[in-house]
Amino acid sequence: TVLATQALCFGFFVDEASLEFGDDRIWRYSFSCPRNNLDCRNDSDVTSIGIIFFALFALIFLMVDLLNGLKLVWGASKYGCSIRSFQIVIGGCSLFSITALALYATVVYNVAMSRSNVDMIFNTVILFFVNDLDEKLFASLRMICPEWLEQTTSEIAARFGDNVNINIQYSTPNHQVIDHQNRRIGKIERTLTRKINAIKTVEVKHEKLKTKVKGLKARHTTKNKKIKKL
Repeated sequence: TVLATQALCFGFFVDEASLEFGDDRIWRYSFSCPRNNLDCRNDSDVTSIGIIFFALFALIFLMVDLLNGLKLVWGASKYGCSIRSFQIVIGGCSLFSITALALYATVVYNVAMSRSNVDMIFNTVILFFVNDLDEKLFASLRMICPEWLEQTTSEIAARFGDNVNINIQYSTPNHQVIDHQNRRIGKIERTLTRKINAIKTVEVKHEKLKTKVKGLKARHTTKNKKIKKL
């Protein structure tokens, strides 16, 4: 559903940015040619600074998804011809395709609409926000139903084993409380272990003292018997 929504949104931008004469499009021409002048002027204020920012944003927002998509497709060969391999290939192709579509839509829309550095940065940020809809949905599910999400992701991890790395960060208050409680329990267990060991040491010393006391009593009894004989 999220993938279809993203593709539909990018399709709207690509369609509106297409240069088709006779249709009502949002294309903004960068050159204007007055009727009383033979020379045309360029009204575009896009400079190399705007292009650099666009390339930087594209690298930051899209490079990770592009590489992850390729890694998924490449790693699917570990499972051979199986359903798992097919699922991984579909997932990798979907991730790579929607990210490539985001880059293409951003480029063509900026070419059609951006006539200043601010326009280019503004349009780029909006389109890259659409590309992050899946992550926003994941964050929403993590806040609304963290137990279900954790169970689902755990099942996925168990299904694919250790060969698939699932990078999921749980930052909900419930998980923070659980982690804090686990740390406290571990600390209490270590403290109890130290005290148990100390008690055992004291018991050993006590047994040694009891043995010494018995020896002293035996000697004292022997001396008393000798004194009575005298």
